[in-house]
Amino acid sequence: MRLLIMGDTHIPNRAKTISQHVLNFIDDFSPHAILFTGDACEPGVLMFLEKLAPLHAVRGNMDHMDLPKMLSLDFGQKILLIHGHQFGRGNYEELTRYASGHNILICGHTHKQEHFEKNGLLVINPGSITGAETKGLKPPATFTTIIIKAGVEIQEYEVKEDGIQKQGSKVGN
Repeated sequence: MRLLIMGDTHIPNRAKTISQHVLNFIDDFSPHAILFTGDACEPGVLMFLEKLAPLHAVRGNMDHMDLPKMLSLDFGQKILLIHGHQFGRGNYEELTRYASGHNILICGHTHKQEHFEKNGLLVINPGSITGAETKGLKPPATFTTIIIKAGVEIQEYEVKEDGIQKQGSKVGN
């Protein structure tokens, strides 16, 4: 199972588009699903993404669309998808408590790409796919993929002007 994890586009207020490099990557990666962590800000972003692969999206604090606050999904691993603002910026202690009973917590809001284990959960934050400004900082544009087989393979990517660059990776249970 190939999953593409992205979010925090903030189109059109803080970013204009998703990079063509990302769209080419999606075409090549051929995900079984896209998991979107919220803050699309524009319904057209989600309408476009759902043409590329089945889309599972949650509402971020900047979204004014009828989207769920969280989704519990099962792709061979039980995943909780949530924006994360409900518990404060980067409050992984509370988020992991809320995600009890899941194997993986996927969240956004901080625009900081990271993955780690906490309270028995694999936590994945893909960052901002457009590199949208947050708290006066301009983070790099990032996204994450996971491949679920017998275990979970995580791959982090950064979007550069000249293409996509692999960052870190991890194989876990």
